[in-house]
Amino acid sequence: MTALAPEAAGDGAMSWCSPGDAGQHDRREMTAPERDALRELGMSLLRRHGHRDDAQLWAPVRKLVQPLDDARAALAWQPSALRQHERAATDAIGLVLARSGQLGTGYWQWTGAEWTGLIGTSSASFLRPWPSPMDSGVRPYVLALACLVGGFTALHQVGRFHRPALAWRVFGRDAVDDAVGQVSKVLASWGYHGTEAQWESAVCQLLLVNRSPFLNDLTSEFLLKVRASGLAGTRLDGTVHGIHRALAELGHVTQPPAPAFTAGPAAISDAPQAWAELVERWHDTSTLTPKVRATIRTVLAKAGRWMAAGQPGISGPADWTRQTCASWVAAVDRMNVGDYVQRTVTRAARPGSR
Repeated sequence: MTALAPEAAGDGAMSWCSPGDAGQHDRREMTAPERDALRELGMSLLRRHGHRDDAQLWAPVRKLVQPLDDARAALAWQPSALRQHERAATDAIGLVLARSGQLGTGYWQWTGAEWTGLIGTSSASFLRPWPSPMDSGVRPYVLALACLVGGFTALHQVGRFHRPALAWRVFGRDAVDDAVGQVSKVLASWGYHGTEAQWESAVCQLLLVNRSPFLNDLTSEFLLKVRASGLAGTRLDGTVHGIHRALAELGHVTQPPAPAFTAGPAAISDAPQAWAELVERWHDTSTLTPKVRATIRTVLAKAGRWMAAGQPGISGPADWTRQTCASWVAAVDRMNVGDYVQRTVTRAARPGSR
């Protein structure tokens, strides 16, 4: 099965259409006969809703079933596991219908909290309300249906899950990998390495919340709102600013405002001027992450103050030798810091060093 195909927008760009946005489904309030029919069908029939032997029994809830079936048909999954995925998706539809009967409202009217109540904050909390046997593998498909037909975006409230897998099911893997790849390429060129999985999760979170797999559908206003409202979740919030910068580099949005806490570090004082200037030049041009740069700058500033206070013959990188480093290490009793300073100073003193 394949994800919904993107449609051409008027300006030649691509836009994505969810089955929940298509407008062809009846979204009026549930009627009393529909509620009665759901209760009569019960869990045993709802979980096997794909095998509708009694057409008359299912007729009253056709309005509720059709959008879910359309969403299931739009999901993307690997053909090698087709039977397993179809069974899980079928059970997921059954659970959505069963909860609609319990709440007495159509799933298109559910609040974020009502969707969260069905999805749970973990596999255990998802399984707890339902009779056995229920496979925890059904939960990702309930989440996918929530995104496709329920407009669900409160992903930060349902605990930890594999966001790329959800994005692949909803949008198709090619579109998601293309978006993630563009952002990752920019971040890698800036020296962000070793956290690729977190960046991938954050990009997928943004695509899902924005309900589109295309980077050009993201806006500066949306990205700022995500951070302000916590829609990225605590674990991923810190990466959204970097993604915003990468998207600006790609030409999709404007540069984000600098975080308030990065208005500028305090000036280096009580250190030789040549040393302070070298440290600041390195800090301003390094491609390391802001947090790492700030940490190293602090260590180098301390080394400069140590030189000014107890080493009057040392004023700059040209005076920094192995003996100087050994004295520094002895003074601070931190061999690992001294070695790191030695390497950093050596690199920074090279012509054209960044």
